[in-house]
Amino acid sequence: MKGLLFFLLISSLFAQESAKEETLLKRTRALMGTYVSISLPETENAAISASFDLIQDIEDSLSTYDPTATLSKLNKTHTIPYDNYLAEAIRLSKTYYKETNGYFDITIGSISKELYHFGEEKTYSPSKEALQKAVLNIDGIHLNEHTITTETHIVVDLGGMGKGYAVDKVAKYLTEQNISKGVIALSGDIQCLNSCKLYLQSPFSEATFAKVTTLHPHTSISTSGTYRRYATKKSEHHLINPKTASQGRAFVSVSLFTLGDNSKIDAYATAVSVMPKEKALMFLKEHKEIGYVLVEPEGNILSGNLKRLINIKWDFKNLMHL
Repeated sequence: MKGLLFFLLISSLFAQESAKEETLLKRTRALMGTYVSISLPETENAAISASFDLIQDIEDSLSTYDPTATLSKLNKTHTIPYDNYLAEAIRLSKTYYKETNGYFDITIGSISKELYHFGEEKTYSPSKEALQKAVLNIDGIHLNEHTITTETHIVVDLGGMGKGYAVDKVAKYLTEQNISKGVIALSGDIQCLNSCKLYLQSPFSEATFAKVTTLHPHTSISTSGTYRRYATKKSEHHLINPKTASQGRAFVSVSLFTLGDNSKIDAYATAVSVMPKEKALMFLKEHKEIGYVLVEPEGNILSGNLKRLINIKWDFKNLMHL
C-alpha cells in the first residue's frame, strides 16, 4: 500500500468547494491506493462513514495489492466464487474494451502487474522480449452465475476504471439517501453531486492551469496523466498501450467530463492516454457527451465538447514546461 500511496498521493485534479459550499463537512481516508475525500452537509456525517465502508468493500473485491482481495485471488488461482462487484466491473470493462476498440484492456495486468510490478514497493524494467510475450486476452475472462475464471497467464488489472467505479457506487448510494449536495473525490476521479469548482493541475508543475465550474448536478470528472507513476525511469509510466505493449506518448494529461458516469470516463481516460493522437481525437469527437482537455508533451492544449458541461477559465502561463 505504501508504494501505491507514494505514486497517487497528489491528485492531478482536485476539487474545491465554492463559497456557498463552505459549510460542507469534508473527511478523508486512505482507500484504493489513494486519498479519498468526501464532502457532504454537516448533518450527513454518518453517510460519509457509510460511503467509506462501501469503498472499502469495493477495494476488498477489486484490489490487486491486498492478497486477500477477491481479484488478487483470481489472478493467483484463476478460479474464484462469484463476486458481485468484481463481476460487474469486469462486465463493464468488456464493454469499454469494445467501445475503445481494444485500447482499454484490463488484461494489461500481464504487463503492468507481472512485468513492471506497478503499485509494489519495487518496480522493474522488463525486456522488450518479455513485453512482447505477455499474454493479453479479454476473452480469456469467463463469468457465470457461480464462478469467475481466467485462462492461464491472464492477469487482470482494474486500476484503469476501479476508482471511477467506486465513485459511481458512492454517488448512487448518496442519491438513494436523498443527499444532493457534496463532492466525492478519489484522486483524479470526482463526481460533484451539485455544482462545484475544480482546478486542473499542470502536468509540468504543482501550479493549476484551468479553473472549471460545473454546470449540472452529477458531473463526472476523470484525469489521467503520465507524470506521477512510473517504474525505474520516467519514460516507463503506467499508461501502456495494450496493442503495442509500449507507453502512450501523445498526451501527458487527459481530463474528461460527462454526466453521472465515472466508470466509463475513467476507462476512457485510460484508453485515450494510450491512443495515437489522431485516433484519440476521432474517438472523442464521436462522443459528444464527453468533454475533454488534453495536454501534449510540448504543453499544447486540445479541448472540445465542453460548453454543455462546464465553464472553464484558462491560466496558460502556469502550463509552461519548466
